[in-house]
Amino acid sequence: MSALAAGGHPVEIRWQVRRLDEGGGLDPVAWPRDGWVDAVVPGSLAASPAVVEAYGEPALADADHVAWGLRGLLTLDEPLPDARLVLDRVATHADVHLDGTRVLRSDNAFRRHVVDLGDLAPGRHEITVRIAAFDETPVPRKPRPRWRSALLPDPSLRWRRTPLLGRIPTWEGVLPPVGILGEATLRRRPRVEVLSLRTHAEPGPDGWTARLALHLRAADPHDVVVLLDGHAVPSASESESEPESESWDLADDGAWHLRLTHDQAVAATALWWPHTHGAPALHHLRVEASGETVLDRRIGFSCVRARREDGRFALAVNGVDVFVRGVVWAATDPRGWTSDPAEMARDLDALAAAGLNLVRVPGTGTYADALLRELAAERGLLVWQDVMLATFDPPEDQAWLAELEAELRDQLEAWQGWPHLAVLCGGTETEQQPTLMGLPAERRRMTAIHDLVPRLARELAPGAVHVTSSPSGGPRPVSIEHGVSHYFGVGAYLRPLEDARTARVSFASEALAFGIPPEPSTMTSLEASGAAPGPGDRGRGSAWRRAAPHDRGTSWDFVDVTDHYLRCWAGRDLDLDDLPTEQREDLQRRTVARVMAETFAWWRSSLTPTAGAVVLAHRDLAPGPGWGLLDVTGTPKAPLAALTAVLAPVALLLLDRGLDGLLLEAVNDTPLPVRGALRLQALDLEGDPVLDAELELVVPARGHAQVEVEEALGGFRDLGWAWRFAPAPAYSAVRARWDTDGAGEVRAERWLVPPVVAHTTTD
Repeated sequence: MSALAAGGHPVEIRWQVRRLDEGGGLDPVAWPRDGWVDAVVPGSLAASPAVVEAYGEPALADADHVAWGLRGLLTLDEPLPDARLVLDRVATHADVHLDGTRVLRSDNAFRRHVVDLGDLAPGRHEITVRIAAFDETPVPRKPRPRWRSALLPDPSLRWRRTPLLGRIPTWEGVLPPVGILGEATLRRRPRVEVLSLRTHAEPGPDGWTARLALHLRAADPHDVVVLLDGHAVPSASESESEPESESWDLADDGAWHLRLTHDQAVAATALWWPHTHGAPALHHLRVEASGETVLDRRIGFSCVRARREDGRFALAVNGVDVFVRGVVWAATDPRGWTSDPAEMARDLDALAAAGLNLVRVPGTGTYADALLRELAAERGLLVWQDVMLATFDPPEDQAWLAELEAELRDQLEAWQGWPHLAVLCGGTETEQQPTLMGLPAERRRMTAIHDLVPRLARELAPGAVHVTSSPSGGPRPVSIEHGVSHYFGVGAYLRPLEDARTARVSFASEALAFGIPPEPSTMTSLEASGAAPGPGDRGRGSAWRRAAPHDRGTSWDFVDVTDHYLRCWAGRDLDLDDLPTEQREDLQRRTVARVMAETFAWWRSSLTPTAGAVVLAHRDLAPGPGWGLLDVTGTPKAPLAALTAVLAPVALLLLDRGLDGLLLEAVNDTPLPVRGALRLQALDLEGDPVLDAELELVVPARGHAQVEVEEALGGFRDLGWAWRFAPAPAYSAVRARWDTDGAGEVRAERWLVPPVVAHTTTD
């Protein structure tokens, strides 16, 4: 598990890239010596402005069908003993040479390769990576797949271990990844290597026990010290690390091995919590050898469990049921495939500030990298990790399965020591695709997700919950009431808003996808930069509108979904095409904000059995009306602000139950009770308060409390105009403000008539 070891400072490498046309064969010695341009590593081709300028975007969009060469130039001033080359996520079919000698062949863009090179002499050295065109690397044509993907037209991607993102024709703004997407370092092999690192928390009669299990390998075990939060772990150092001691064993590989297990009683506050339910506590682990630091990182302790009573699905963290509110993660740089720390931190901060507590990494892109793992842990965000499988029939070929196993071992080893891997899932719609094509259960069985992934989950990620795929569970993998579902009843299937609560959604691992325009301020800046057209050029058929995601083979997109709910709210006879573009976009923002907030309010309340939902998606991939809660620049859109009110750790939910009237439900996810003065107001059609009440409200820790709104305001008023004794509604909205002693001011607002009506008339 060398990913955990520092191993000295890496050697500086200058990377260059060139398209390999004539003379670009397997032998790098014969490659042309001119025409090379500076490359960005880690990153795909388009990460480098010089590459974009040299080749142009059309060539980079077609990069899968051309061979590319990367060369890393380095100079050693002195010998480098025990040199180790690490190449992480080379996309896709690659041959790697050092000074003309091949040292690695890879056909998997998700692998982390570690190559021990021996001693390197001083002087110039050259690392070359030849990335073959897909056409050069054919895949088996038989056996034929049992079903085809509805997402991708290229059936060869079923066999290629590479991201599907960038190859999905209906998702604009993405370029296929070609290059070294992760670490590319050369350094001395570390004196001490961490082969395994496990952390876990277990409840007991007297509190919690934090367990650290560590497996070290060293050529010389003398003076190796393990420190947790600055304190030496006794069993690693009490014997003074003598080779003959019971702590270290000389293994068959000729190295000394230490298997250490350290248990420590801790308070619940020392555990890692999702930020909505507590503090995400992290601890400092350091391993030193003869005074040199060989490992320096943070770890955490948690206990994540699934509750599956009656076939449903819910998550509990550290013994506490967690209402999950999450997002499907989208690439922050879908063209260059880089990870910018500041940009990723900003995105995660915005999501956490809105009350979201989980990020789902889907099977269409690439695995969570080290930066996402670390930043999510710091911010108290759980991670749901899909295996990189989506919609295809995974091959049953033994060599292919062995490569998938090696890939998963790399990825799960990288997660060791982190406390926030909540779910390991066998891919995106891997079971849904054959189910919706009508295949019986016996023809839907897949070795990859039904045998291999669960076996590795038990071995390498025992602290994470395993799910066979997203969606899955219940009598059918697409059941809404059981297991985990992709719920688009409210959404693409155009069901009424009430369907979100009557469907008895168990846990929606994907939901609430709409075409959402960016905010006006973003529109202004995008127009100024030329990234967005003017209002008159944003209609159907425009490049702007094509950025709205849509399913392959359909005549509608997700802006049409948004417009459906807009008409439901503002009136079906409203002709949206007659409205000015900015006005229509404003109504679309308001519509999605309302739909998302109301749906989540019901799901979070005690009136539905829903245990969580994950919004599709976190961010737009291109300028346009995309799925994202953030636009392509990372700026929050209107729905995220609306969600903040209903997803905060302490929140007020105003629920319209029809003839039963309005109910206010206060929710408290925190470990302490919350109390304070609650003020309720009903507004007339002019927006003026006409009914007013104030009462004391106390909500227990991790609890709920309810208030009948009309009773609190003096009795039956038919606030929602459900009984319809009056010829027209008399009230426009209900507002609630709760001045708490611990959570500050908490607000909620429920519109009883559409506030957009006043905005739908034109001069």
